[in-house]
Amino acid sequence: MHRVLLIAYYFPPMGLSGVQRVAKFVRYLPDYGWHPVVLTVRPGGYFAYDETLLTEVEAAGASIHRTFSLDPTRLFRNRQPVPLPTEHTRRRWHLLNSWLFIPDNKIGWLPSAVRTGLRLIREQQIDVLFASAPPVTSLLIGALLHRHSGCPLVLDFRDDWLENPRQLFPTRWHRILHARLEQWTFRQAACITTINTYLQQRLRHRLPANGPPVHVIPHGFDPADFKTIPPEPRSDRKLRLLYSGVFYDVQQPDAFLQALAQWLTQHTEARTHVEAVFIGLVPPHTPSLIDQLGLHDVVTLRGYLPHRDVIAALKAADVLWLTVGEQPGAAGVTTSKLFEYIGTGKPILALMPDGEGRKILQAYGAAYLAPPHDVEAIVQTLTHLYADWKRAALPTGNASVIRQFDRKKLTGELATLLEVIRQKSCINT
Repeated sequence: MHRVLLIAYYFPPMGLSGVQRVAKFVRYLPDYGWHPVVLTVRPGGYFAYDETLLTEVEAAGASIHRTFSLDPTRLFRNRQPVPLPTEHTRRRWHLLNSWLFIPDNKIGWLPSAVRTGLRLIREQQIDVLFASAPPVTSLLIGALLHRHSGCPLVLDFRDDWLENPRQLFPTRWHRILHARLEQWTFRQAACITTINTYLQQRLRHRLPANGPPVHVIPHGFDPADFKTIPPEPRSDRKLRLLYSGVFYDVQQPDAFLQALAQWLTQHTEARTHVEAVFIGLVPPHTPSLIDQLGLHDVVTLRGYLPHRDVIAALKAADVLWLTVGEQPGAAGVTTSKLFEYIGTGKPILALMPDGEGRKILQAYGAAYLAPPHDVEAIVQTLTHLYADWKRAALPTGNASVIRQFDRKKLTGELATLLEVIRQKSCINT
């Protein structure tokens, strides 16, 4: 087998959506003749952990190498869940981090990661480097490893760097420095991968002359999960609306909850036939908002669950819902949960602005769409959705669209790309 060194800060046993892309690449790369060697961190404090995901990547035979990182997660006990902060607190910390740390607060991982990475390149005879961001510190690590070893590099952008809606630049000087660092990493790369055509176009626009090609490998879902994991048992016949994941920044549950309360006021007979279930981490203010809106008998907060249990819950739900808040850059957001929702074939209630996510859902076909902060529009959408449920007419997703996001197939696309890069590197040397 050829060997690829995957550089990823977020990796199991850390949980949440940020680990899924690289973890699933690791799971399926051996099927295409590539042995994955993972360079990651020793887990510190984090919002959620999922040992089942770690078991999965270990079963794939991956070599996992963990290094020390001097970053804020070290303020907490190792592998201990950390409470989700309020949005106000998160923003204050993010602003402080943006002032103090460039490119991000994981820069303290770089020294040990580069030392260990160079050793792995020599000892493991690595053919290609694959660095996935965020954090963008991973891209700097990959670029430095390339500079010191000559090993070809793939940069993987799960989010944009300069135009990320959650990125803050406290001063013009900060933005200029970030831009220069990004350009430097571009010059080290053999190619770039990203998750959708919106980000592909943005990256191409900023590439230097004769810069590396940019390929789209979208997020996806693992069909093996849906084949092997049964739906969780249900004894009721209610319309179950389920949200899976974490809320942050402008992506909040408030507009949905307000619309649900208003809709139930208008359709009192529906109250005993509808339930809204949240799996994952909700903002600290959400329980009190649920009480204020009188939804305590309708809404259930189940907290964070292992990925396997999440799949079982998705399969048992009637409608899956998500939100992408309106802000600059939101058109390029395609959250990883969207693709696991698509993998179920179930209808999706999507509260999102125009952009890549809406295009995918329009092709998918089984989507109820509304602006993310328009309570009246969400109420009307709930009315339409409930009427379809009552007459057993909820739509199902387009099978051909679903197949496009098979994680195993997408890993095959990555493996093909890695082989092209490896062969070009061999020719050049």
